[in-house]
Amino acid sequence: MAKEVNKVLLVLLLLFDIVFASEINLSSKNYILYNMNDNTIIDKKNPHKEVNIASLTKIMSTIVAIENIKDFDKKVTITNDVFDGITWDIHITGFKKGDKVTYDDLLYSTILDSGADAVNALAINSCGSLDAFVKKMNQKVKELNLKNTKFDNAIGKDSANNYSSAYDIAQILKYALKNEKFKKVFRTKKYKLSNGKIIKRSVELYTNNNISYITGAKTGYYDNALYCLATTATLNDVNYLFVSLGAYPKGMHLADHIKEYNYFDSNYGYKNIVSDDTVIIRLKTKYAKEKEIDINAGVSISKYLRNDFDKEKIKYIYEGLNEIKYNLKKGTKIGNVTISYDNQELDNFDLIYNGTLSFSLLSYIWVNKYYVLILLFVFTLIVVVIYINKNKKIRKIRKAIRKTI
Repeated sequence: MAKEVNKVLLVLLLLFDIVFASEINLSSKNYILYNMNDNTIIDKKNPHKEVNIASLTKIMSTIVAIENIKDFDKKVTITNDVFDGITWDIHITGFKKGDKVTYDDLLYSTILDSGADAVNALAINSCGSLDAFVKKMNQKVKELNLKNTKFDNAIGKDSANNYSSAYDIAQILKYALKNEKFKKVFRTKKYKLSNGKIIKRSVELYTNNNISYITGAKTGYYDNALYCLATTATLNDVNYLFVSLGAYPKGMHLADHIKEYNYFDSNYGYKNIVSDDTVIIRLKTKYAKEKEIDINAGVSISKYLRNDFDKEKIKYIYEGLNEIKYNLKKGTKIGNVTISYDNQELDNFDLIYNGTLSFSLLSYIWVNKYYVLILLFVFTLIVVVIYINKNKKIRKIRKAIRKTI
């Protein structure tokens, strides 16, 4: 399915992922969880594996449609070609030939209800044909530099040429969420179509539990893809994005998301690893009354870490100047600090000097005592020479006066 070059890139991507070790078992075969506050991966399993993704395809379909629609209130007519390729086992919202619907009706039906008739209508009316629309989807794949994604339909039917990975779907969703229209549609839980029909987000069908913290969701199912789900969530001011693929049986995709969110919310949080007044290093001074000076961090940094984090184990590794001159200007970078915890680098920052030192003449003389002694010797020598020369002149004058007399 994928070319040899993609296999090499896959290995490289796996090497460079930054991730927390997974400590829970999920039904999903492939997944990736982001902390969106920091845009960091905090859990994953086979994130780059190419698989069928069912209706998560519609995330790309929706953003491509949005970028090709000028008026979302404009009405379009449902035509026969909207139903091309839609078999009996594919879910539809229920539009009929001749129905006049708005683009908004189609967008919300695509994300909330996962209607195949809705996404085909979007494709045909926004780009002229299904083929032209799928071509634009694959152009977007190249634009986003996705290495493990290809589309041959806008619905998400199982196909050897319609696949992606948990990582790539996450990138598509992150890109789409930058669009305000997409974000509004994705985060909507219930919508009333222009024909009066009310549709709800399909994720609610899989649980009776309160999942109000899930701010947006797109479900998917097909025979090969199994149960797939992409969600965003907010718990205790932490924003998450989670994509999971290949869960089974029914409902396990949402169960995985609930389990994952609850686990990280219960066991992780933001911990302060350096404060503005944290003393990073004590440096000697040059030409100053103060012999040494404490250099504070000048910044406050928090990181998403386990709740059993022990701040006492934090190490600040400083590289930079080993002394501060009395006239060093405020705002000058004097070095760099690496913050380490359990032999892992958490962050690094520039150390900026913001102190004030007083000049000390005695300190200056002491530091430069050898030069001062040399200068004194030279000065004394000059004085002696001048004195001798002056005495010689005086003696010559006296001799001249005596001869005259």
